[in-house]
Amino acid sequence: MSATAEMLFNLQKFQLLTLFTSKSATKNITPAYAYAWDNGIYPIGNSAAPWHSPYKDQFAITEEQVTELAELLDEKWLKKVKISFYELEAHYDIQGLANSGSEWDRGSLISACRYFYLLDWFDGDFWKGLVGHSDCPSESHSVRREFKPEDVYFL
Repeated sequence: MSATAEMLFNLQKFQLLTLFTSKSATKNITPAYAYAWDNGIYPIGNSAAPWHSPYKDQFAITEEQVTELAELLDEKWLKKVKISFYELEAHYDIQGLANSGSEWDRGSLISACRYFYLLDWFDGDFWKGLVGHSDCPSESHSVRREFKPEDVYFL
């Protein structure tokens, strides 16, 4: 990433997150879109908001990764096939917190799933099957939390 591209990306991110956290803004962006920017997830579910389009290459979790994960989860959901978070990690050859060489790691997979949850994709039974039991790492329970302006830290 060039220094200029990185600077512009960070400036856009700052502006969007500032808008999300502003108490005086009359129009705001969605929690899902703010979460995607805050966590470096390419926001595939927000085609109506064009601000991410010029920065496709700057997101840590790429459009291709997010799209492929969404398609996998959608296929499971449509077929009513339950998948646990550990099974999802196994699908991507993730070995817990260790780096397995996969383009995914546990943290990025949790972040992407939380983005989908914030978009209101899939139903409660699906999310309960993925992270609502003991067959998942404890940190994955954060997938079903809302994202509020107070969750953004400008450090």
